[in-house]
Amino acid sequence: MRFNSKTLSGLTVAAVMAILSVTTPAKSEIKKIMLDCGGKLCPYLQASVTIPKGWQEDKAASREKKMQILVPVGKTFSNAGAIIYAAVQYNAAKTPIATLVEQDHANWRKKTADVKIERLPDVAHASVGEPFLHYQFEMPSRKSQPFERVASTSDTDNDNNAFLVAIVLTAMSKKALRDTEPAYLTILKSY
Repeated sequence: MRFNSKTLSGLTVAAVMAILSVTTPAKSEIKKIMLDCGGKLCPYLQASVTIPKGWQEDKAASREKKMQILVPVGKTFSNAGAIIYAAVQYNAAKTPIATLVEQDHANWRKKTADVKIERLPDVAHASVGEPFLHYQFEMPSRKSQPFERVASTSDTDNDNNAFLVAIVLTAMSKKALRDTEPAYLTILKSY
């Protein structure tokens, strides 16, 4: 199984869009980068993540998906058994994260009958603000991205605008998920 644009858009990107957060100003900062989108400029929101040892950013995939996509050194978005990505979504309504997480989980249960969602312990991070809300998803019927960890928190930009930051570990197998967990937790804790 390989990751492709349909794969990512079908799974947690929808979750990221749905899980907007309330913000407590954070020390990390969201950066807005303008990219050429076929003759016009499009914003790309980027979180301040630390790339762990043994990992690299797949810059081409990050640019295409408008989110930071990390892969093991020597791999790409298309051939990695596990990827970690950081997606940022503007939270104009400042909706409480817990409310949106519940809504997102209800949506997943409607569209994927065999989804199993398990609450994991929150993960404190280096920045000021609320910890990451942390969940594990298992969806055996899905041929792509059947195993995921999703951690969501809030952040701000220079103008104190509110954003959701979702850092996701997605894997093709439970083994790949377990093997990638140390790198994933390093990213969460250093945020």
